[in-house]
Amino acid sequence: MINKLQVSIGDRVRIKSTGQEVTLDQISQHGFSVIRFQTGGKHRFLNHKLETLNGSRIALN
Repeated sequence: MINKLQVSIGDRVRIKSTGQEVTLDQISQHGFSVIRFQTGGKHRFLNHKLETLNGSRIALN
């Protein structure tokens, strides 16, 4: 894919719709990641709805 980014577990990313910053806890090659909120909760989230803190889209194979 064009503009493919390398992200790692522990990286900080932003949810596009809310602007909330979260931490990547697990990364899946199947289109979703597990994110961890500062409050301690974990949630599965679609990769295309996340972006890096500099605004680049996360695109995994």
